[in-house]
Amino acid sequence: MSKRGFIFGTLACFVLLASCSYNKTELPEPEKIIVVAETSVTYTNDVKTIIDNNCISCHGGQNGLFLNNYSQVKAIADSGDLLFWAIQGGGSQPMPTGGLLPQATLDILQSWLDQGALE
Repeated sequence: MSKRGFIFGTLACFVLLASCSYNKTELPEPEKIIVVAETSVTYTNDVKTIIDNNCISCHGGQNGLFLNNYSQVKAIADSGDLLFWAIQGGGSQPMPTGGLLPQATLDILQSWLDQGALE
């Protein structure tokens, strides 16, 4: 390779490399990842309202199943029947009487159970 060819090749490489720069303002913003901290679901703050609005009218002192307080609801939760009845709707006698619970409500109950059915 001649000296002239080597100089020309080297110069061409420098020009090529110099043209590969970028402007940081032209780059797209990186995706922002939002991490949502899991909040504790408790009987007092979340589940009691669901029970009061959907269950207590029938299970507040009649029909053999009482859901008046945390210990009664926790006992049903511990037996595995709370979500079964909430999801199945009670078979031939739909529960709650107003229709099946919405998925968001079932998700709250599931979170409560997953977190240990805290008071």
